[in-house]
Amino acid sequence: MLKSIIEKERLVSTSREPHALATDGKTFWVSSRVTRHVDVVKRAGWRKTGELAPPGMAWGMTYAHGDVVMTCGEGADDDRWLRHYRGGELVGKALQCPDFTGSHLSAIDGKLLLGQWYNKKLLVLRDDGTIERAYDTPHQVCGVAVVDGAAFVLGTDEEKDGAYYITRVDLATGKAADVADVPFRARGLAWDGTSFWTNHREADRTVNFALPD
Repeated sequence: MLKSIIEKERLVSTSREPHALATDGKTFWVSSRVTRHVDVVKRAGWRKTGELAPPGMAWGMTYAHGDVVMTCGEGADDDRWLRHYRGGELVGKALQCPDFTGSHLSAIDGKLLLGQWYNKKLLVLRDDGTIERAYDTPHQVCGVAVVDGAAFVLGTDEEKDGAYYITRVDLATGKAADVADVPFRARGLAWDGTSFWTNHREADRTVNFALPD
């Protein structure tokens, strides 16, 4: 039987229904499904210091090489585009996600790793948005964070009433194995250099946790 994640902190979200999150270790960026904006939050004191207003709902985010990269759902069909923010400003051109589909993000070796929720895929993207490599995941992708050459994937088989898991995917071999369960409906996953973070969206909480031994 899988052991549950070990909660270290449970912090009140700066906006309701937190969804995606990214961090550089000192600053957090957290999207809200209610405001559809992204709160800029200082780790020290857990206080909001700013806000970004992307051109669509940020369904996924990661911090990579000085940029906050978002998977934005835009237009009537919620088509997914990759957007870059640097120093609080939108920079560069939008990049289309493969088949206009994708949500949660991480980064590896200078490239973006895009999770496709219902397709149960992780996609390594080239700079032009084409797919360099694809990985299968055993569950739908609710969050992803790369740590030491492995992708840790937050997943579920039934988003409303099902169980949630943390799965480790070896990015060299593609081998996947569940390593913990998550006792709430979580959204987003980030690594701050020492521990993991996710959101308990319905409870308006952001949760810092470790994996069990």
